[in-house]
Amino acid sequence: MIPQSPTLSRQARRFWQRAESAIAEGRSNAAIKALESLLAEAPWHAEALLQLSVLKLDVGDFRSGHALGLRAASAPMRSADWGVMVMEHLVTLGESGLVLEMCRQAAPASWGSAANLARVAQQLSRIGAQRQAREFARAAAERDPGDATAIYFHAHMEVIFGEVERAASLLEHALTLHDDLIDPHWLLSRLRQPDPDRRIARIEQALERLRPRGLDEAYLAYALHNELHEAGQFDRAWTALERACRARRATLRYAPADDDALFARLLGWTADEIDSAKGHVDDGLAPVFIVGMHRSGTTLVERILGRHPEIRAGGETFDLAHQLRRASGLYSTLVTDPRIVARRQSLDHAQVGRGYLDAVRWRADGRRLLTDKLRQNFLNLGFAAQALPAARFIHVQRHPLDTGLSNLRTLFAHSCPYSYDQHEFIRYFGGYQRLMAHWHEVLGERLLAVRYEDLVADPEAGAQRLAAFCGLPGAPGMTAIAESTDPVATASSVLVRDGIRRDRGGLWRPYANGLRPMIEAFSNA
Repeated sequence: MIPQSPTLSRQARRFWQRAESAIAEGRSNAAIKALESLLAEAPWHAEALLQLSVLKLDVGDFRSGHALGLRAASAPMRSADWGVMVMEHLVTLGESGLVLEMCRQAAPASWGSAANLARVAQQLSRIGAQRQAREFARAAAERDPGDATAIYFHAHMEVIFGEVERAASLLEHALTLHDDLIDPHWLLSRLRQPDPDRRIARIEQALERLRPRGLDEAYLAYALHNELHEAGQFDRAWTALERACRARRATLRYAPADDDALFARLLGWTADEIDSAKGHVDDGLAPVFIVGMHRSGTTLVERILGRHPEIRAGGETFDLAHQLRRASGLYSTLVTDPRIVARRQSLDHAQVGRGYLDAVRWRADGRRLLTDKLRQNFLNLGFAAQALPAARFIHVQRHPLDTGLSNLRTLFAHSCPYSYDQHEFIRYFGGYQRLMAHWHEVLGERLLAVRYEDLVADPEAGAQRLAAFCGLPGAPGMTAIAESTDPVATASSVLVRDGIRRDRGGLWRPYANGLRPMIEAFSNA
């Protein structure tokens, strides 16, 4: 925690010390009480405001946490370190506009160390401002060419922009600077570089030398799997994948029954609720939500739509979830919180819609339609339909075995805790299928089903169908996605640069022996 200001009174200093002790001991309510007492005496104390905001979110109080966070952010930026802390919190609060404004007012040269520049780049990337994030990531690497972590994040941003060879060179350099750094092995393994044997041996040596556990073991084991998979050594690749999944699953607190309960609650949503809601319509901007399971082809659909001159590809945005937190006053790290679902009839849906469009408007860059490709929003379709009557919804489906294997093979940062165990994936997938069948019934013609296999078999027809669903005529070049220079910040960031590929079906077959649970569960798909 940042030291208290020397201008605090003796009593205020005591409150600060009590808050620090309570936080260290995990007593959130006691820390909140101490900080509230401090702020009663010194309402200007920015550090206390920020810490109290964090604690309010921890106990689920978004409304208070949001107000306190904005007060902390309004204080002068006394140092680069303080500015980064505030920025990270503003991202948590969903204040992407304020984050962008901070970066407009303070150029990269103002942020001090390479570590700070890399942290700013990471926050900009989190809100979808990839071009600005790339600028800060490059500045971080230039500020300290010996900072392996800054070099790594620079490489990460180059991958997002399709500069694969440049990224590979940077990652190799990062490993020469710090051979115990874990992440570069994983990112390199996704780049499909030649000479995999050298990297396979290096990863195996790192696993033996470092004997990592938890997330570090998962990163290295996934890296090993990826390299072995590209080398066609499928038996060894499966062994590495099983190790990776076990390591990642062990780091997660996930209860499948919680998802079962959420699905059951969402199935109670009715067409009458949606039809009677008074949402918000903006004649200048309407969203197109692209949803589905992870690794189902949603990035491909967005890339095709983003080639249309009247549609802007917005990428993945959590802005709908942020607006639901504002409307309900509840905070959760979940994209969809069951408590907010339970309160849905008391929400101001028009304000949710208005707030959402205001938050994403910068992404649209003047276009009339904007895609929002946060796949998990299939859980939020009821909210979106009520808040945004002009919104369109596209549901992308892919063969469950290809989807399932691809989920197992992907190391997700935060989402998809069900994706590291076949039985948990099968259970979740069943809930997803039942929920999507319900949304198709409830939303009718507002929700378009797109099969990935049909789209790649006849891309031109698929592109025309997508454009027509968005109320637009088709446009030349929609399927020429390899020509797009737009950033792609998903697990598909490398593959989509190849254009539309027709060889991605049936990738599960080399792993058929290990995939018996999924094969039996999806035998009728």
